[in-house]
Amino acid sequence: MKMRRLRPVSVLSLALLMLLMALSGYYAGPVEGSGSGSSAAEIAELEDMIEALDKSIENSRRKMDRLEAKIAAAEKQIEAAGREIVSAEARLEESTRLFGLRVRSVYMDGGISYLEIILDADNFGDLIVRSAYLKKVADRDADLIASIKCERKLIAKRKKTIKKRCRELDALMKRVREEYALILAQWEEKEKLLREAGEKTAGYKPVYGVVLDNSPPARPHSGLAEANMVYEFEVEGKITRYLALFSFLPTKVGPVRSARTHSATLALENGVHYIYAGGTKDVLNMISGWGLRNTSALASGSSAIYRSSDRRAPHNLYVNLARLGKESPSDEPLIRPAFLDREGKPGSTVSLVYNSFTHIKYSYRPGSRDYLRHLNGQAHRDAAGKEITARNVILQYVPHPYDSRGRTTPNLIGSGPIDFYSMGQRFRGTWSKSSPAAPTQFYYSDGKPIEMVYGRTWIQIVRGG
Repeated sequence: MKMRRLRPVSVLSLALLMLLMALSGYYAGPVEGSGSGSSAAEIAELEDMIEALDKSIENSRRKMDRLEAKIAAAEKQIEAAGREIVSAEARLEESTRLFGLRVRSVYMDGGISYLEIILDADNFGDLIVRSAYLKKVADRDADLIASIKCERKLIAKRKKTIKKRCRELDALMKRVREEYALILAQWEEKEKLLREAGEKTAGYKPVYGVVLDNSPPARPHSGLAEANMVYEFEVEGKITRYLALFSFLPTKVGPVRSARTHSATLALENGVHYIYAGGTKDVLNMISGWGLRNTSALASGSSAIYRSSDRRAPHNLYVNLARLGKESPSDEPLIRPAFLDREGKPGSTVSLVYNSFTHIKYSYRPGSRDYLRHLNGQAHRDAAGKEITARNVILQYVPHPYDSRGRTTPNLIGSGPIDFYSMGQRFRGTWSKSSPAAPTQFYYSDGKPIEMVYGRTWIQIVRGG
């Protein structure tokens, strides 16, 4: 009996491997606090959905592995049954041939009958011998008939087994096709979630960099919770300021303050349009010489830049990025991993102090997988009441010399140590920057580049190390 070979498993396994390789890659993830109003809770919910899909896909993969094993076992059983049928048919053919020869020799070729053999006995002893001979002949005939019946039953049983296994094999193949279709559907659903997340959240390259005042009269800030990335750094008197980078365009960002060498350098390396409130001649000449796209809020004349009446100058200057018209919302996605590629030491809290009125703490929240920022012992919120959070926190240790005017000017060119916090873990590493326009590179202690997870990043530029 010729067996039908069914072997789609290797093809499916290859397709599944390609699928899992695709799923294990990086993707453009969302960032909390985007201009579209996404929240940490929404991001956590998205992550949970993605994680659930990944688990479901893995379960389907395991099911397919088990089905593949069952299919292989069923095929082996069918092959074994087929071989047994071939052997049984050969034995049946031989038993039938022998029995046919007996029939022909005794009944069809003129041979004498059993009765004639008995009646021709010369004496009682001869009768016993003849009877014993006839019994052996009869037993042999009975054995041949029994063998024929047995082989026929075995063949019928094996054919029944093959039919059953073929039905089981067809059922297994159907389940494999269903599981494969399920994996494809889950993959498409995951891609849809990620695509929609990319459309609605700030997983894009920033286009504006705004210098923000951080003296006590400037708090709370407007738009700070909606920034993609925020740098905090010292100016004179250990007062700090922010450079907040935006891909989406909030309608109120501020208060805006003056330019400094280091904030302009950070704007240059990030390729953003630099917005500030004036500056000394040497800094303005430097900005012009670099060709940095920029707008001075004190000289633009745009109605998108205005002073608020509820605060005193100079802490009341704001910009409406949605109306400014210098840049369009970003459409260049940032490709970042969803999770870190290694494990570090526990890093659930980050604490640092710039001055008596700027005590900072970050507290990791496993549920939303982010750090809640605290300022002077309170959860840090912007003027709209939105929490200020971060997925990545870097403490970048740099020298803090004074410029010719006696202003603190962190030196961002060169290299030095860092502490990197993400996903509740802490890593020691280094930073390196070769020129004002060159990007700052961050490395783990073993020299491998750090790939920060998707989401908002705060970089705290601090003294020492």
